[in-house]
Amino acid sequence: MKFLFGIVTGILIVAGAAAFVIASGRFPVAATNPPSDLEKAVATLALRRSVARLAPRAENPVKAAPEVLAKGLGHYRSMCLTCHGAGTVDPSPIGEGLNPPAPDLTQRSVQSKTDAELFWIVQNGIRMTGMPAFGPTHEDQEIWTLVTFMRHLPELTAGEEAALESGRATEETEKAKKTEKPE
Repeated sequence: MKFLFGIVTGILIVAGAAAFVIASGRFPVAATNPPSDLEKAVATLALRRSVARLAPRAENPVKAAPEVLAKGLGHYRSMCLTCHGAGTVDPSPIGEGLNPPAPDLTQRSVQSKTDAELFWIVQNGIRMTGMPAFGPTHEDQEIWTLVTFMRHLPELTAGEEAALESGRATEETEKAKKTEKPE
């Protein structure tokens, strides 16, 4: 009985301390503060387990072909490049300011996910990371096409990198023109 009382007391003390830190505003929430190792470990485990459980049990219906990769490149440029970059194309200043940082999509931890897991992440986003949900604004076929292109990222050609970079410059120019006030 004493042992159980000790465990319950310990849990209450930890919960009370956590509540105090949060309620007093002492928990650092600035994007300039990197997450602690414990925070990273807990978030990574939660993300991995949740995505594995919630991802559809489906095969990617979109197979890699030149026209699919060209379409996927366009989707990637408009949906992902800003935060993730690609090959020699760096993320934008917005992407560089994310905390936690957007992962390099060629790294093993991303490429080892199933197509269905990548689809789920793109479709639903990831809370508190800056990763938006594209499901409400994009058709499933577009997301599967993007997943197919994501698989191709480790083998990007110089021409594809140039297309991503020039497409970004074109998009930024168009946005700037829209926000300029006529004289």
